[in-house]
Amino acid sequence: MKLIFRYMKPYAKAIAAVMGLKLAATMVELLLPYILEHIIDVTVPTGNLTQIFFWGLLMILTAVATRQLNVTANRGAVENAHNVSYNIRQDLFIKTANLSGSQFDAFGLPSLISRMTSDSYNVQSCAQSLQTLCVRAPIMLVGGILITMTMDWVLSAVLCVMLPIMLVVILSVSRYGIPLYNKVQESLDDVVRVMRENITGIRVVKALSKTDYEKRRFAASNDAMTRNDVRASTIMALPGPIMQLCLNTGLTLVVFIGAIRVNNGQMNPGVILAFLTYFNMVLQGVMAINRIFMMISKASASANRIALIMAAPQDQRILTAEEAKKPCGDEFIRFEHVNFSYGEAGTAQAEAFGGSSREQCLYDIDFSIKRGESLGIIGPTGCGKTTIINLLMRFYDVEDGRRIRGREGRAQL
Repeated sequence: MKLIFRYMKPYAKAIAAVMGLKLAATMVELLLPYILEHIIDVTVPTGNLTQIFFWGLLMILTAVATRQLNVTANRGAVENAHNVSYNIRQDLFIKTANLSGSQFDAFGLPSLISRMTSDSYNVQSCAQSLQTLCVRAPIMLVGGILITMTMDWVLSAVLCVMLPIMLVVILSVSRYGIPLYNKVQESLDDVVRVMRENITGIRVVKALSKTDYEKRRFAASNDAMTRNDVRASTIMALPGPIMQLCLNTGLTLVVFIGAIRVNNGQMNPGVILAFLTYFNMVLQGVMAINRIFMMISKASASANRIALIMAAPQDQRILTAEEAKKPCGDEFIRFEHVNFSYGEAGTAQAEAFGGSSREQCLYDIDFSIKRGESLGIIGPTGCGKTTIINLLMRFYDVEDGRRIRGREGRAQL
């Protein structure tokens, strides 16, 4: 979540304005049941049409004001969230473009693509919800409880009994969210990888009659992602039915207890109607908090994956001014006792050159080429021909030794 807050900071004023509008809209919305109760219990019994029309018009204006404030706040939240995700994608793309070959292999192209797309979208959704739901839900919850306590403390007790049950369920389920959504995103990486390999190599697949094999391979990846997604969604959806049960039980108790108190002359009928509305508002706030926890769980998993890319160190040494000016003489290219392996990545890049990623790909390579000379490198698949070219272009840095490539009379290590 630190990454999300860091990118939201430049838009602090705009976000504060949106949250202020959302706060005002929620406060105004809380007045609607109170006005309804006043009309039923105070204004209607007097028979004064002027007062009835006045309070009725006030209720309409309150509803219109609530709607307009919510629309304005939601539009601002969407714009701010888009700005945040835009900046994240821009920085993520720049960081990805500057990754070294070994880092690129370690993260993998499918994972980089999914972090740029689905992960950034999850962060965008969270940034939008933080500006709207995170304001509306607590105000609905706290404000509704406080107002109902001033109206009738007995009915408020019903609400206070239901709330702890729902909050315990939400907190118990939500703590499993981040690990589950991490698995979903990792499965998505695998699906993207298989899909990309088939799309880019479709001619080879058809030429070698491997269509059925690739279908089974993709189905296995797709099934794994579906299982992880269903598991995460099922567990995170558990609070919904439980809270709906609490809502219906609470509404039934409110009507039952309220009817008894009205029959005994202990409260007015309008209080029941207002209390039902407030009860619904409060439980909507609790359900919104559940959605917030789900959104934060998913966004936290995505933000952590993006942060890993952003925090990747610069593992290729930048040449000093002296090294860049160092002449290479007549030797245009020189390898001096170069050793190299693809490290711990274990990716297809390493496997393409024969063997596992931990094996030494090049050992004690030593040669030089003068300007105008040519050198042919021959050997079987996996002997290191392409690896030498990758080192020459400095897609990777050598582990031991030195590689020099002349450029207009200068050397590059």
